[in-house]
Amino acid sequence: MRKALNINTLKNRDKESKPGKLWNKKRERCIIGIAVLCLLLTACGVPSGGADGSKDLSAENSSDMETLSGGDSAEDQPDPETKEELKEWPVEHDSCTVQGLSGYLYEHTSASPYAGAEITVKDYQGERLSDGWDEPATFQFAGEADITWRYYNSLAEMETALDEAARQETEDGLLRFLYYTFPLTENDHALDLYQSLKRDFDEKGHPLRVWGVDRGKMVQFMQETLKEEDGYEYGYLQNRNSKINLFLKDRTAFGLTLLNMPTEDDETLEYVFEDVFGRHGEYSSGWELDEENLYWIDHEERLTELEDPKRSFWEVRGIDEGIMSYFGLLMEADYELSLTEDGRMLSLHFELSEDEKELRYYLLNGFCMDEPYDMTVTDLVTGKVLQERRVSLSIELPDTITYPDLNGDGYADMRVGAPAHVNGAKAVEDDYTSPTYLLWDPQTEQFERKTAKEVENSRRAVANGLTEEEQEEKTKRERSDTFAPVQELPEWADPEDYIKLVGEKMTEYEVQKGDCLWRISERFYGSGYEWTKIVRAENAPENPDYLLVGEIIWIPEIYYIPKDPLSRGGLRSEGSFQIEQPYGFAHYFLNGDLTYSPWKEENQIHSLPITNPVGENPFHGPEAWEAFQAEAIRCSEELCAGKVSNLTFEKYQMEDGCDLYGYSFEYDTGEEIIEYVDFFKFSYANMSEVIGVREQEPNTVMLNTVRYMAASFTDYGGKPGMGWGDDGTIPNVGADLWDYPYLHNLFEAAREQFEKVDDSAEESVS
Repeated sequence: MRKALNINTLKNRDKESKPGKLWNKKRERCIIGIAVLCLLLTACGVPSGGADGSKDLSAENSSDMETLSGGDSAEDQPDPETKEELKEWPVEHDSCTVQGLSGYLYEHTSASPYAGAEITVKDYQGERLSDGWDEPATFQFAGEADITWRYYNSLAEMETALDEAARQETEDGLLRFLYYTFPLTENDHALDLYQSLKRDFDEKGHPLRVWGVDRGKMVQFMQETLKEEDGYEYGYLQNRNSKINLFLKDRTAFGLTLLNMPTEDDETLEYVFEDVFGRHGEYSSGWELDEENLYWIDHEERLTELEDPKRSFWEVRGIDEGIMSYFGLLMEADYELSLTEDGRMLSLHFELSEDEKELRYYLLNGFCMDEPYDMTVTDLVTGKVLQERRVSLSIELPDTITYPDLNGDGYADMRVGAPAHVNGAKAVEDDYTSPTYLLWDPQTEQFERKTAKEVENSRRAVANGLTEEEQEEKTKRERSDTFAPVQELPEWADPEDYIKLVGEKMTEYEVQKGDCLWRISERFYGSGYEWTKIVRAENAPENPDYLLVGEIIWIPEIYYIPKDPLSRGGLRSEGSFQIEQPYGFAHYFLNGDLTYSPWKEENQIHSLPITNPVGENPFHGPEAWEAFQAEAIRCSEELCAGKVSNLTFEKYQMEDGCDLYGYSFEYDTGEEIIEYVDFFKFSYANMSEVIGVREQEPNTVMLNTVRYMAASFTDYGGKPGMGWGDDGTIPNVGADLWDYPYLHNLFEAAREQFEKVDDSAEESVS
């Protein structure tokens, strides 16, 4: 996203910093540009149309812009019939204190629109006076400035003279500037000036930048000198290698060029530039501009016509005043396209809705917004209007709307991008929002809006020869269950790629002659080291090496959950904890607002490792886990009477010595069944709770994914993680309604969300 620039960095500068100190370009930038006019006024010869070569309606019949130098415009040259002699302007000498230099230059009345002043200063000293962060900058200067004014009949004449002045030797210890001012002619535009300067000055290490300042009333062209120090890049503007520092206001340019300075890093020189240009307007903040934005500085409208398919766009200036006037608002867009290669031609017309044509908040804060357009689809052969509807679009550039065959049915569909204003020259998607889609329905002969998921379902339906409804059911049945636990590993499997869980269910085994716990463990678990998990009867011999033939023992079941190879490994706090974020699932940071949102991705999974508030595993003993189950059953009956079904509990032991606990249930809202899953794990200093919510489906994808994420939680035994208690953490939903305030009460979460819906429905009926 485009970032606002804090230009007046002196307000934030450390007052104790020594002169010549650099500052980080990424955080703050001094806008003290230096311009060498002898190079500035190079010819550009760019037409007055847009950057893409489109036609400018505001200058439809104008000729190409005269070059800024190397050839005067017609109004600058004497009439060849009268052969009027150019006026001889007298040279003027003046002086003032450096303290009063900015006011003198600002108030000076030039005898000619083309004026240049050579300024020399001896014994220069300057400092910034102490002032508040919200007060205008004030400066204190010492020294006298000698000023020599010269006037010219044209820009080219002024360039030649100042070029000669710039080449003169400067006495050591003398501060020397060139100040100049000239107007833009009728056919000169800010974009033309930028293209000319960029062609001649933009280079590696000395980039040319343009900023809109004073709430869009001024434009500043400046060239930086970049340097690196300790791996950071810094920008200098009080440097003789920075050749451009030019302001444009009311179509008049004001420039200041540094020709010589006593020391290379004299930081006080910034004050001279800031003081001089500060007279023309407030430039403490602004936006960096590109060619698209510069076009709208001095144009009111633009018509662009493109082919394949044929399309045209009428744009007008977005807002009359301020920074947002640098953006064009699309008023109308027309497309002509063929539905199929040999099919009929359609016309699609988009027009900004009548009640929005005076839109004052277009591109609020620089972001594309969804604007309401009236869309009309017409058959070009018969003239019949096939469809009229209002659509919500973010149209920034001509290529934002495209017409690919999204589902493979042979008909053109519509893809509407949602770009963000990063540079205006390229549509950048996904920084603001995802694109939208409209599929053509050949039965109804209309475009229907679809989500990305629905588009994919339609594509599969076409490929499989099914209806969209049939394909959706097929997809649900065949959806892969990535984290489904297995009881046996494949022969080629690496145990490191799996998480091992030991469940509460037992397999009964009768001891045979020659058995020992080690061999039995190898047989069931694949390793003899798991023999301690084997359970013997209470009256069995205490010696583990002594087994009785015919003795009954119990082997707890072992499950293996495959790890996600594409996991993003999120929520990592070095030395503290980590929990996996499986690729392809909608993951959210867990807080008190735990709700089901049907418009989000189908598997909504929330997680949050936090500091273990109880300092131990409160459910390790069988009695404690049984008590939790009883409390959960009570809440399901009292808080969600008659709405909870299939309440199931799970408990596993893990290799890291921790236990994994979980429960799941189905909640009947009266219109649909919502599945809830909750797994939690206590460890050294932290704990993790993972919750999944979705509309009921005939598979266990969410259940297994939630279990996997909770099981993947790793506590490194370091510093506690997210804190607890009075540190601003949102209380768990329903924490005060059961005996476990450190866990979310999903029964209360379901009741709060869906009973509110019921209450509102009852109120609307009454």
